Amino acid sequence: MAWSSTHFHQTIVTEAFSGPKSVARHTAGIRDERYSVNNNAGTATARRGLCSKAEVKNDVGGVEALDDEEMKAFKEEIRVLCMKRNLPLEKVKNCRDLSATASSPIVQGRLFRMGRVGDATEKDREILFKGIGITTLVDLRSPTELRDDDSLMAECFDDFTDLVWIENGRRRDGCLRELDAGVSPVEKSRKLRLTKKSATPEDDIAAEDEMCEVGCDDPRALPAERALKKSGGRKERHFVSLMNEFKYVRGTVTKLRKRDIAKAIIKAPGALLSKRIWNSLKEPFITEINSGGLIMLNDLLLRFGAPGIKYVLDLVAESDRHPVAFYCTAGKDRTGVLTAIILSICGAKSEDIVEDYSLSANVYAEMGDHKAMVGALSQRNLDAKTFLGAPPEVMADTLIALKENYGSVEGYCDWIGFGPERREKLRKALTEE
Repeated sequence: MAWSSTHFHQTIVTEAFSGPKSVARHTAGIRDERYSVNNNAGTATARRGLCSKAEVKNDVGGVEALDDEEMKAFKEEIRVLCMKRNLPLEKVKNCRDLSATASSPIVQGRLFRMGRVGDATEKDREILFKGIGITTLVDLRSPTELRDDDSLMAECFDDFTDLVWIENGRRRDGCLRELDAGVSPVEKSRKLRLTKKSATPEDDIAAEDEMCEVGCDDPRALPAERALKKSGGRKERHFVSLMNEFKYVRGTVTKLRKRDIAKAIIKAPGALLSKRIWNSLKEPFITEINSGGLIMLNDLLLRFGAPGIKYVLDLVAESDRHPVAFYCTAGKDRTGVLTAIILSICGAKSEDIVEDYSLSANVYAEMGDHKAMVGALSQRNLDAKTFLGAPPEVMADTLIALKENYGSVEGYCDWIGFGPERREKLRKALTEE
């Protein structure tokens, strides 16, 4: 018998709505905003994972450290929560219904978060596409990640029409291009990769350019707002690249010391204009990203990924597209930030949003893929202890930073053009029976 979303939630997920004691204790700081959001070196250690609780206690007044036994209990309770809330899939990782988050008012079976879908086994496909009946997929990965994914055009996508969302500068709605059946958004780059032993920075740029080679003035492109309504009963996969390495590098410029920027410009005066030169001068910027950690990546994502975030929110607000599933590589960072925004708009408590994020802590270990990218960045450039986990304080800091920088999650939504009427539409689409 086909697995059903309703059966799964009735028998398993509802048991998980009472948070474990140590998780509740660890995330309780979000209620009184004890977590720091400044960029001082002293507080950076508080953002680098569950291994630095003593430092968290010293750097952030009032946050109580977990001893070894409590840490073991915390990790075990996270593991148990994952077993209860994650869908029982074999290869697709980190898959949860957003209704499973404690205090979430979202109706079950409407919106899902997960890691990359192409790895799905026959059993996974049975659950996702027959049991749940997902009709809209949203792939948040960068063109480089798509190029390197051997399962990008897997059999499980045969029933889906592929569309590429194209960013359009200040016109935040962008446009949409429909792809021919069986053709990936980075077809030329994928074929080129097969002829080489390893990709070069120039190949990464070629993948980025190929995915967006059709501009919004091209007759083959349709304004995104006009494409939001689902076309008949067809299933659709939307490629929405929220971030890429070049955006991260651009974003770090504002955080670098003038001396480092000057050195880069002296080496190559055209650096601020050339993607190719940026790739050859990444070292000081990667160092800055490693120093800033996941909280910095989230901050850059919220700023530079804003147009794509708005488009995904608009998609999710269309009730005729449900069930919707959105994903990146591991379903942790880009997927986690988007999840936090949606849950917040719908009224979930901040501490429960933090808890949900922390359930992604072990996904990279479970994937066992050292080539899997983290927030569109290569693992080889990143400190594993900093970036491969999902420490609760990272999401706590992200929510506080949203409040400090934009006034609230609603203020951020206003900034990206997802105003009160659109938010109400999204809430109704996800929470009303």
